[in-house]
Amino acid sequence: MGSLCDQSLWHEMRNHHDGTLAGLLTSMDAAGIRRAILCSVATKPTQVEKITNWSVQVASDRIVPFASIHPDYEHPEREVERIAGLGLRGLKFHPQYMSCAVDDPRCLRIARAAASAGLSFTLHAGYHPCFPKHDEGSPRRLRRLHDAVPDLRIVACHLGGMGDWQGVVDCIVGSDIYLETSFAPSWCPREVWEIILTRHDPHRIVFGTDSPWQDQAKELADFSKLPLSPEALELALSTNAARLIA
Repeated sequence: MGSLCDQSLWHEMRNHHDGTLAGLLTSMDAAGIRRAILCSVATKPTQVEKITNWSVQVASDRIVPFASIHPDYEHPEREVERIAGLGLRGLKFHPQYMSCAVDDPRCLRIARAAASAGLSFTLHAGYHPCFPKHDEGSPRRLRRLHDAVPDLRIVACHLGGMGDWQGVVDCIVGSDIYLETSFAPSWCPREVWEIILTRHDPHRIVFGTDSPWQDQAKELADFSKLPLSPEALELALSTNAARLIA
């Protein structure tokens, strides 16, 4: 099933809008997407509070921002309390950009605080094409995070393990981890999709696009072609994400 991302796919990638909030809304309109979760990534501790403040400013009936806490931020519990108190509903963690594995004690500390505050915890799962030998977000490590903080609502992007599909099948499928679908319609092997759609709870699959790096309209069209029942499609496109931000 493969262990690394296909680098040729990465080389074909380009941004499909300018990365601004206005660009995202225009893309959403073109794709017929009513509401989106917007995830920021703190690549250094000094960005954490600024991201929280900005997230509050851009929140709207169409944009649901998730904040971000860097693993080296000094007071993660305090900032998580502030994030929840401001009405934000989740955090984004990127193990490669933060140089911190998802089963690292620093990540577990943030995860436990998020679980206590009722926040969802979204993370890049699997390999990353810019860091092809780094497994900080591997399905194996992700499962350790889940087992260490079982009451945390984990949203694992890229079907729980970009490029490590055997790891997804062995460690993630059948758990209560949410699987987000960005890049998966075009990058994930068909046999893995079949396993996920038959063995993973349809209440734990969430459509996503990783905009601007994917064309949202194409991603939605490709996802809609998968062998999903009408009920499972509605869950993935709407109901499951709504539960995460309730």
